[in-house]
Order: sequence, then C-alpha cells, then structure tokens
Amino acid sequence: MPVPPVVRDAITQALRELGPMSAEEIAEATGLPRGKVDGAMARARKNHPGKFFRVSRWRDQSGRQGREIPIYAAAPGKDADRPVFDDARRKALNRRNYRVNRAIRAAQRRRRVGSSASPWAGLITMVTRA
Repeated sequence: MPVPPVVRDAITQALRELGPMSAEEIAEATGLPRGKVDGAMARARKNHPGKFFRVSRWRDQSGRQGREIPIYAAAPGKDADRPVFDDARRKALNRRNYRVNRAIRAAQRRRRVGSSASPWAGLITMVTRA
C-alpha cells in the first residue's frame, strides 16, 4: 500500500492558500525543513511532470548573488521559461549588486585602512620615549 503524500499535500495547500511562492517561502509557511520541501517538490515534478506544481515565474535574488529563484504555483501546466543568462544580463546584475552594496564595501575599505598589519598591535599600547 503506498504511503500518502503528506508533505506534497501540505505544500499544495500552502500554495493554494497563500499563492505562488519560492521553496524557501514554502518551507517557512508550512514549518517544514527546506530539504523536505525541495525533495518533495523535486519528486512530484519528476514523477508527475506538469501535474501538481509548475514554475509560474522567475524572480531575481535580492541580497545574494546567483541565478533567478523559481516561484512555484499549485496548478497543472507548463513551466515558465527561464530568463537567458548572457553577458548583458550578468553585467546588469553585477552593476545592481554593486549599487546595492556600495555603502557596505566603503565601510569595509575604511576599516581595512585603519587597521594595522599585526593582530597583536591593539593588545598592548606602545610607549614612545621622548
């Protein structure tokens, strides 16, 4: 007798109630570990393509570097096409990442300039003779 798909049913219910979400958002909404969500979605998509879940759209990552995140919907059908990742797109993402993190990088540079080469230099204050 087959085991009922408890995790897949929980994911489907969350997607129907809350709308399309990423795997990370699904894990947060259901309270399941991210690995269980990823595994259940991968099995369902492999064993029953286009039946339970589909990629409704792709969202750019924010705060991280990398490709787009798939946004899943609990609906049958064909997946949305993944955006092309060519040189122009990569350069645009790098420019956006630089603009977003410009203040953080400037603060890191200021900290580096003010530090000394020795990690022990700050422990004991040096006394200079006159």
